[in-house]
Amino acid sequence: MTVTPEVIREVLNSVDIEGLLQVGAPADEYESEAQMIATAISQTSESDLTEERLLHVIRRVWTEMFGPFSDEEIKKRDAVFLQVARQILA
Repeated sequence: MTVTPEVIREVLNSVDIEGLLQVGAPADEYESEAQMIATAISQTSESDLTEERLLHVIRRVWTEMFGPFSDEEIKKRDAVFLQVARQILA
C-alpha cells in the first residue's frame, strides 16, 4: 500500500489532533508527523498493515513529537488516533 505523506498530512490537518491549526499554526504543522507515519507504512507489508498496527504507529509518532503523554492523555487521544488510522487505510 502506498500512502503519500501529503495524503496523511491532509488527514492529520482535517482532524487536527492537538488543535494547533485551529489556533493559527501553519498548514504544514503536521508535515513531520505525516512523513514519519508514511515511512512506517512503507516499511510494513500490505498484509501486515492492520488498523491496530497503524494505530500503534500513530501513537508512537505522536508521543515522540508531542509527548511525553501519560496513559490518561493517550486514552483521551485514542478515538482520534483510530479515526486517523481508518481514514489513512480507506
